[in-house]
Amino acid sequence: MKKLLIPIVALLLLGGGGAFFFLGGNGKTSEDSAHEKAESDKNHIYLELAPITATIFRDQQPAGTFTAAMTLEISEESARTKIIESRRRLRDIMFRELHAMFEREEYTGRKVDVDAVKRRMLVVSRREFGDDVVVDVFVKTLMRKGA
Repeated sequence: MKKLLIPIVALLLLGGGGAFFFLGGNGKTSEDSAHEKAESDKNHIYLELAPITATIFRDQQPAGTFTAAMTLEISEESARTKIIESRRRLRDIMFRELHAMFEREEYTGRKVDVDAVKRRMLVVSRREFGDDVVVDVFVKTLMRKGA
């Protein structure tokens, strides 16, 4: 019985290895994958924006505040200078969009939707600099107190 069990186990192991090789094994180790990820991250350029904090009003009375901190992912290094030169304008536009969003009654007492904020900030950034310049927007901090 032992003589039969050893060849069967060996066949199963060889079959599993062969299936892995032919069906999905690419021969890369996790170290190779980590190196490839690091290489692809070199192509990404990030620009951290100053946090935006503003007061939310209800019936002409201060009702709370919101704070948002974001990072832009841009397509090329040359765009960094253009964005830095226009960062006050971008900040003002983002401020107005966020303020309009949080001033609406439908957001009173509701949990802040990070995805909605991200979408709006991405639209604003792309409208200002172009779809080919702004790749993505990352919302690092989004907080609302009161209101």
